[in-house]
Amino acid sequence: MLSFDPPLRDDPAWVDRLANFETRWPRTKMVLHSIEPSEDYLPLLATRPWLRNIIAKNDDPLEPDELIITAEKLLRQDLFGLQKYLLWGVEPYRVEIRDSRLKQDYIQEVATYAQALGCNERVIELVETVADELITNAIYNAPRNDHGEPKYARLSRREPVELAEHEVGHLEFACDGDYIAIAQVDPFGALTQETVVSYLNRCLVKGPEQLSDASGGAGIGLYRVFQSLSKFIINVDPGKRTEVICLLDLRLTMKRFRQAAKSFHIFIRDDGDPAGGG
Repeated sequence: MLSFDPPLRDDPAWVDRLANFETRWPRTKMVLHSIEPSEDYLPLLATRPWLRNIIAKNDDPLEPDELIITAEKLLRQDLFGLQKYLLWGVEPYRVEIRDSRLKQDYIQEVATYAQALGCNERVIELVETVADELITNAIYNAPRNDHGEPKYARLSRREPVELAEHEVGHLEFACDGDYIAIAQVDPFGALTQETVVSYLNRCLVKGPEQLSDASGGAGIGLYRVFQSLSKFIINVDPGKRTEVICLLDLRLTMKRFRQAAKSFHIFIRDDGDPAGGG
């Protein structure tokens, strides 16, 4: 695992060493870890084809468990599964996402689970916000047509959509006492490296006043989700599957939660790796 700070473009030594990274070290897995994201260098990441794994945190070093989980995911070529971020033995509940008209029912299942855990009203509200955005993404943003183009993204979110059998995604949620985790999985894997880096830029740099809430975009919804979480993980198997994992630290008071550093993880499977699964 390689950790370095920006700016990549201003360091000729790094640029030279990494110019043919995939050719010179074909079996090496690289992870960018940065605690100083900036508007200057984040767009550059989209131009580095060898950089497919990123961990960014706001002014805080990488936690040991994050390093261990990251290494295991890459070395075992197994990116998927929210259980990796919870204590061993925890099994998630699973709900199929099929129809936009049932969105409130899906949200209520997650909220009822949080209530049964004894979570306070503020945590339940955060859980509902996260579930709402993930479900909306699975229905409107993720599906693609036969040409790989967005199928429903331009529709108003008030227009009902019933997913075809091959478009159905699912929502998973679980808790290990420390974290409550919510994940959304879709069978398309349409998130590109450029789009994911754009998401990272929006969440860690720009803030809500610079985000668009236009139809079909992550926009303000992504920012709301990220601000509601302790850890945000995106796993992509291009053309096959996307998994978005959201973790909320239940050990923190709301005041400490607002002050605590947030963690954004991105993993994109290499074309030559087996998909793995969780």
